[in-house]
Amino acid sequence: MDTALLQAANHSEALKEEFGPISRVLGQRYFDGVRFPAEAEDELRSLHAKGFVVHVMRSTAWINFLYLTWAMVRRALPPVRAVVNLRPWFTRPFRKTAQRGDFDVRFTYARRQGGSGLIFLKKTALLSASGKDIEENPFPSLVSMARKGDKTVYLVPELFVWEKRTSRVKPTVLDHVFGSPDAPGFLHSMVAFFRNYRRAQFRVGEPIDLKRFIEENPQDSDEVIARKVRSALNHHLARETRAVFGPPVKPPVRIIEETLRDRTLRKALDSVATESNRKPESVLRQSRRNLQAIAAKASPTTLAFVSPVLGWVFNRIYDGIEVDEAGLNRALKAASKAPLVLCPSHKSHVDYLVMSWVLWNRGYAVPLVAAGANLSFWPLGPLLRRCGAFFLRRSFKDDKVYAATFKAYVKKLVHDGVHQEFFPEGGRSRTGKLLQPKLGMFTWQVESVLEGARNDLIFVPVSIDYEKVVESSSYSRELAGGEKKPEDLKALLSTPKVLAARYGRIHLTFDEPLSLVELMKSRGLDPSQAITDEQKKGLVRALGNRVMYGISKVSTVTPHALLSGALLSHRRRGMTSRELTDRINILRRIAEEEKAPLSTLLKNSPSNPEAMGAIQDAMRTFCSDGMVRTQKAHGEVIYQAEDNRRGEMAFYKNTLMNLVAARGLVANALLVGAPAPFDEVKARALWLSRLFKVEFIYRVGASFDTIFAEVVERLVRMGLVLHQGDTLSVAPEPHARPELEFLADLLRDYLESYLIAAQTLPEVAAGTVQDRKSFVKQALELGRAEYHSGRITAAESLAKVTLENAVAYMLDQRYLVEEDKKLKLGPTAPDVAATRQFTEEIRRYLRHQS
Repeated sequence: MDTALLQAANHSEALKEEFGPISRVLGQRYFDGVRFPAEAEDELRSLHAKGFVVHVMRSTAWINFLYLTWAMVRRALPPVRAVVNLRPWFTRPFRKTAQRGDFDVRFTYARRQGGSGLIFLKKTALLSASGKDIEENPFPSLVSMARKGDKTVYLVPELFVWEKRTSRVKPTVLDHVFGSPDAPGFLHSMVAFFRNYRRAQFRVGEPIDLKRFIEENPQDSDEVIARKVRSALNHHLARETRAVFGPPVKPPVRIIEETLRDRTLRKALDSVATESNRKPESVLRQSRRNLQAIAAKASPTTLAFVSPVLGWVFNRIYDGIEVDEAGLNRALKAASKAPLVLCPSHKSHVDYLVMSWVLWNRGYAVPLVAAGANLSFWPLGPLLRRCGAFFLRRSFKDDKVYAATFKAYVKKLVHDGVHQEFFPEGGRSRTGKLLQPKLGMFTWQVESVLEGARNDLIFVPVSIDYEKVVESSSYSRELAGGEKKPEDLKALLSTPKVLAARYGRIHLTFDEPLSLVELMKSRGLDPSQAITDEQKKGLVRALGNRVMYGISKVSTVTPHALLSGALLSHRRRGMTSRELTDRINILRRIAEEEKAPLSTLLKNSPSNPEAMGAIQDAMRTFCSDGMVRTQKAHGEVIYQAEDNRRGEMAFYKNTLMNLVAARGLVANALLVGAPAPFDEVKARALWLSRLFKVEFIYRVGASFDTIFAEVVERLVRMGLVLHQGDTLSVAPEPHARPELEFLADLLRDYLESYLIAAQTLPEVAAGTVQDRKSFVKQALELGRAEYHSGRITAAESLAKVTLENAVAYMLDQRYLVEEDKKLKLGPTAPDVAATRQFTEEIRRYLRHQS
């Protein structure tokens, strides 16, 4: 406590030394809220310890100078003691900052004072409007200083982000007078800062070690090295600026016209005209109409209007948005190298809004978001379009003009360096777990790069997780077999019902950015050489799988997920708080071992639902929503999941299934019969993993043998399994079998769903099932009978989506074949006897759970 007080006193004294009373009040009011990443502070501190730091910013702005002087003193970093390309003014920090005279004198003074330097690379329009000002060039002096000194000079490009408007392709008269967003004049900068300071942030780029730069260019003179360094800094800051603000804004009409000039598109349109015996002008008009229906019309004015409204809505229905700031900074740092393609998970319509709102409120360019054409209805569609949405039909395989037009539009966005966002799962996940990637958008992005629209793209897997989704009740109805209701004005007008409820927190986390070019190289492909169609298909598939695996890695474990996972994997009528606590602890231990992100509410929070904390709050939510009821008996509280709400609760359990699936597969394989040879248990687990290959996201780049061996080792460390020689067995400790059964039971609803699907196969042979839709309908009816008769126990296994996945598996494995959309038994199960054998193979993994 004394140390903290001493540090606070030292900071206070340092601020008094550097700033006057009015400046201190204004600094605390306007500067302290600026986002200054912890990693940026650590990097600057490290550089200061090794050499002399010179901050480099792109354009002269008084507000930048004032903020930097404040930020350095506030963080006990060396203050600015020399500045270049900024005129004197009335502020107190200038009394201690050298701003005139020879450069070597200024920077030598700064070094002796234990301070740092600041260089603005160019002056703004107003400062140089008279034509008398000449931009100062201090770099030759800095090169000479680095040559002579024993310590190096670090040139650190930096960006103070407080602007909200992107530069225009054609500057307006006001831009010439007051400066543009990337080169603001004094009045422009002050007004823009005070309008947006709550969302301002400070970014630090890659530093240049001047001594090393000199060593790498031994043949160059100081003047030549100075020019190269200045050019490198200009280039870096230009890329950083574009990463933040995006490319200069073009009118939508111009984007459409430039898209229509794409050679590949024109060739495709001419081909359609020839094949259909139509006039080329007619096909071109069709393409133009398609583009008008597709293209975004992003408007900063609309975003500025919508942002506070969304802020009010989010604050009204959510308890907060937890943003992985380090992951976001990492992603946006990568954006300086190539345009970003953000790839979030998709569980709610709110997903369309969250990312854009978070980026807008941090001063970053809002990506253009690919949205389903079903959301383009009035009045929502026009609003979303002006907020950056571009629309695509769910299916357009038979419309060659639309397909070529949409591909050309994506290529245009890639060419212009526009940040994009699309949902790799295609539609929203009704089950809560991640879906297999739809590869259409991935294909168009990859083809754009292969066709030369851009040298590279950076894909960023993003997980958007909810403690409670707005659409949970409608998902439950759809999974039970109800038809999906189309989005329309009536659905939009039901929003007031949503505003009357609370939905917990939203969690936004980011995986490591993925370079398309680096992925190509890792697969042995040369980005400068043409690749075959098969290689392209493999690349797209690998990209989609890698993105989905990235999302699964950073999916947040929430209290609701832990609680529903523990409750739904319990086969008896109810569960005591002690049993519930033990199961939640197991899940938390697995999350810790896998380094999965945990909701901040769970940190230092007990797992006991009877103790005050996040788990208790989640239990209260489930109880108040009628999903769980409690009974008191013999001095204990018994928790029971309501049978008719288990499907809705399963949504939250499924959000952590990718975290526990591997352990669940091995637990099921072991409990079928143990002790057993290692290879036999592995073969069982392999069969199960193939059965559920469209259900779970498995680790990319690792073989099944590797994953199996690692999971066995983890179960051994948990004290659940013994691995002696070539034999696996259940550990003798009393807790081992119950905990293995718990892990196995996490997959019970999936096993029962696939069992129901297998039991429906004879209906195909009998001719009572004609196509996929009727198969799923018949399976749901059979499943209800099995559930009410007690032959299956998990009500959530009656899930339409899981049954559809089971059909897809049986088609892939040739249990079924499809001809003209009609189903019949395939060569793997040519008769009813063979279908029963498949049924029994699934049932054996359920018997040990009976």
